[in-house]
Amino acid sequence: MIYSDHAATSFPKPPGVARAMNRHLDLLAVNPGRSGFDLALEAAAEVDRLRADLGRFFGNPAADPDRTVFTLNATSALNLAIGGLCRPGDHVVTTVLEHNSVLRPLHMLARTGLITFDLVPCDAAGFVDPAAVEARMSPQTRLVILNHASNVLGTIQPAAEVGEACRRRGITFLLDAAQTAGVLPVDMAALNVDALAFTGHKGLQGPTGTGGLVLGPGCEPRATVFGGTGVRSAEPAQPDLLPYRLEAGTQNAVGLAGLAAGLAWVIERGQETILAHERRLTRRFVAGCRGLPGVTVHGHQAGTEERHLAVVSVTLEGMDPEKAGMFLDQDAEIAVRTGLQCAPLAHEALGTAPEGTIRFSFGPGNTIEEIDAALAALAALAGRAEADQDRAE
Repeated sequence: MIYSDHAATSFPKPPGVARAMNRHLDLLAVNPGRSGFDLALEAAAEVDRLRADLGRFFGNPAADPDRTVFTLNATSALNLAIGGLCRPGDHVVTTVLEHNSVLRPLHMLARTGLITFDLVPCDAAGFVDPAAVEARMSPQTRLVILNHASNVLGTIQPAAEVGEACRRRGITFLLDAAQTAGVLPVDMAALNVDALAFTGHKGLQGPTGTGGLVLGPGCEPRATVFGGTGVRSAEPAQPDLLPYRLEAGTQNAVGLAGLAAGLAWVIERGQETILAHERRLTRRFVAGCRGLPGVTVHGHQAGTEERHLAVVSVTLEGMDPEKAGMFLDQDAEIAVRTGLQCAPLAHEALGTAPEGTIRFSFGPGNTIEEIDAALAALAALAGRAEADQDRAE
């Protein structure tokens, strides 16, 4: 199988990920932070080392490991941040390129009358103008949320400019780094990011069920989930200390062991090396697609190559994306993502709603030969679609 769905999750994982998880299960599968015996303390120390490593990796200016809060994924991290930061009467600014992990929490809060929010449009190439984001800010704006890179188009958004505008106005800036973490270097200090949501199972090469929220100095979400923490157990209220304020219940310690191994692999390989390889594949794929009749590449305009990740959405004239994805899977053994990719407003902006697109997304393990095979499969599909149209006429 040619796996080209890395924007959904990375596969296969580096071998060290499974080894680290197996080691944890064999030797360290106790409850971290819940008991005082040596093995439990060692398990907790392993989790805390990863907190520190991720804080450094993301350039958090708050040099405090406890400000890396673990969650199940980026979705839960974004929900934690949005629910924990917004207050009654607040205004939020975000964009049409956001994932439903942002849009749905905001809609829920708006329906209950707690907040209002504005959506900033993107241009035809899939980029947001930072001036347009700033223009939507008001004295009531508490939070600005930006998808660092679109999961539909791979377009990298102007986080530094948006972060600078937020810093000038004293507005909290939440960056959704689900697509960029582990692929594109992310420095919270340089980008003026107050809170960064990440997932462990994509560019960071870890297993599913891992992710987190990295909090910069002064960013203090309220608790949104309540329960056991292993500290101050006699108190009825959730402890205010981080990370306990935002982490209730037992951590996915075996998953975090795998994430630590994935992070180590990314650091050893180098994000710049990974990104350069994936961009070589993307350039070849986009160029090949442009030569195929009936195939439309969305975004990826000439001269914007350095502003994209290895995510390419295409549509095929005369063939529904879902049907095309089925043919690619069954006939060519190529794995892609079809439909709206949980980002419906992005597709409305692109004019690809309601059917969506065929999304190819490449990773460190993909090869030029696989790109050429994918192009050959698309060419065959284009021919099939054209023949179907001729018969219909």
